[in-house]
Amino acid sequence: MTARRFIPSLMLLLCLGALPAAAQEPSGSGLALGVRAALGIPVGDATQAQSLKDTFGDSVAPQVDLSYFFSRQLSLGAYFQYGIASGPDDQCSNGGSCSSKVLRFGIDLDYHFRPDGFIAPWVGVGVGYEIGTLGVGEDDSFRLKLQGYDLGHAHFGVDLQLTRSLAVGPYISASLGQYSKNSLRLGGAAEISADIASDQKKLHVWIQPGVRVQFRL
Repeated sequence: MTARRFIPSLMLLLCLGALPAAAQEPSGSGLALGVRAALGIPVGDATQAQSLKDTFGDSVAPQVDLSYFFSRQLSLGAYFQYGIASGPDDQCSNGGSCSSKVLRFGIDLDYHFRPDGFIAPWVGVGVGYEIGTLGVGEDDSFRLKLQGYDLGHAHFGVDLQLTRSLAVGPYISASLGQYSKNSLRLGGAAEISADIASDQKKLHVWIQPGVRVQFRL
């Protein structure tokens, strides 16, 4: 056998011999389900006329997210958060009837350091959309809704890898948003919706410390 034929044949044999080992080596790719509980701390203004805290107040914000791991380190996912807020102090803490909530959904790109270690820090960035509503009075006789883009958020956490498929740990996130639309309803009147004028738009931030449990599926 000539060298010209021997070398390709040897490479083919090596590749075929490596197939069983490659099949046994975990790729690290796959789906993961995350469940979070966080405290939402509002910072900044909802509009030119009112601060975010005076509009919705603090919130308790459970969240679920579904991610796809391209490897043990890199994942891309979608999230949905339902924040139950305290409402403005001047209307909700003095016996007034009110309800307030903040919905947030979008996508995240996360990078996990030391994914096979017991202590595994991670960082991530993402974008999304936000809808906040405030209802005051019986049957929400006054109802305000604000919505706009989560222009960008970043989060950092530390996972404790209890098993290869289960991790739990604290995290903190900060998101920068701006409302672009509002809706208002008074009593039984029809809801009125409009774009927020450019000079009335303001930036706001939600800071969220919390805990996440993640299951690799």
